[in-house]
Amino acid sequence: MFKIFKKKNIEKTNLGSKVSSNQMRFSAVILIGYRNMSINKLRSFLTVGGVAIGIAIITLLISLGFGIQGMVIREVTSNNPGNIIDVGNNSLENFVIFDKSAIGRIENIEGVKDVEISANIGGKFIIGDSQTDVVVNAISEKYLDLASSNIDLEIKKKLFLNPKSVAITPKLATLLGFENPDDSIGKQVEYSMIIREEMLTNDLEDSKEESQKEDQNKDKVLTIVGIVKDQTKDDAVYAYVPIEEIRMVYGKVAGQSVKVSVKDESMVENTRLQIEQLGFSTESVLDTIADINSFFSVVRIILVAFGVIIMSISAMGMLNTLSVSLLQRTKEVGILKALGAKRRDIFKMFIIEAFLISFLGGTIGIAVGYGIAKLINYIINMIAGKYGVASANFVEIPSIFVISIALFIFILGVVTGLFPALRASKLHALEALRYE
Repeated sequence: MFKIFKKKNIEKTNLGSKVSSNQMRFSAVILIGYRNMSINKLRSFLTVGGVAIGIAIITLLISLGFGIQGMVIREVTSNNPGNIIDVGNNSLENFVIFDKSAIGRIENIEGVKDVEISANIGGKFIIGDSQTDVVVNAISEKYLDLASSNIDLEIKKKLFLNPKSVAITPKLATLLGFENPDDSIGKQVEYSMIIREEMLTNDLEDSKEESQKEDQNKDKVLTIVGIVKDQTKDDAVYAYVPIEEIRMVYGKVAGQSVKVSVKDESMVENTRLQIEQLGFSTESVLDTIADINSFFSVVRIILVAFGVIIMSISAMGMLNTLSVSLLQRTKEVGILKALGAKRRDIFKMFIIEAFLISFLGGTIGIAVGYGIAKLINYIINMIAGKYGVASANFVEIPSIFVISIALFIFILGVVTGLFPALRASKLHALEALRYE
């Protein structure tokens, strides 16, 4: 027969004698709690199920929330490294350009690694009878590298290796009369551009001044060396042209924006502050990430509030189950006390039962919630695959969430089991035995 008590010797120094007292075995406490749950199977099933459903809903929502947040951030940062700063004009009244002096001041800032310029110029492209307006991005050689563009490496090389080269978007090729954009590669396109006086500067190298003057009256023709396919907008109409080519024809065109590469991402904020003190505006992918995190923080607060409501209902169900259990087991408590069980033994018995319910419900809830989230992820990716869309993982459970759930289960067991356990431990043995 299972022994539920163990003897503990206590020495009384004043009498020099030993007496023994009974103490309930911890294994017996767990066994009694398990036995009570197994006797009332339906009630235990409903109580554990209520806790499991609450935890499963919270796990499902949190795993999807964190997963979608991570997916969005990965998508945003895939082509936008955190150490790149976009610098533009901070003044609407005074047109600020990035000439040699402005670029030099930025390069002198501690932490700046590279500075590459870009100028956006409106113009017109003509091939035969086809002509269209276009935005020309006049860029320096390493600009596309800092922009982390997905443009083919061969196109980048050709764009700056061969004189008078241009890379265009598929939509622009279509507007120029090519059904297949790749058919435009190697063809020559005439162009004209609108260069405002504010975009010109004398603060540039003078080594090519004579070449500029000689080329002013030459034909303005560019050779298409590649198709830019890295943009998400299919209707984009623009072209990449080396800024030196524009300067050869139109003079000393300064940049309108620059991309700054910082040596270490931890220095980005300090570098941005110093650039802004020069009178320029700055943007970084870190701003976008901060906005995304801020948005999902609000979402998580809503989810937590929703979860608290759900778990409050589950907690009341557990409290009701343990209270009913106490009423049904009053005589049992009286018998145990009559056999020598202490208050702490009875207290532990009910607390352990509360822990068993919360632990089983929490474990099942996490497993079910995460499983449903993964199933949703699988179904959506399967549907996306049929339409040629790349699969993505938008299910994620941070370790801090798992730790929080474990702590919550512990607190749930303590809170719901505390009142019935205290009440049971204070029952007098004779009153409990007389209870009907």
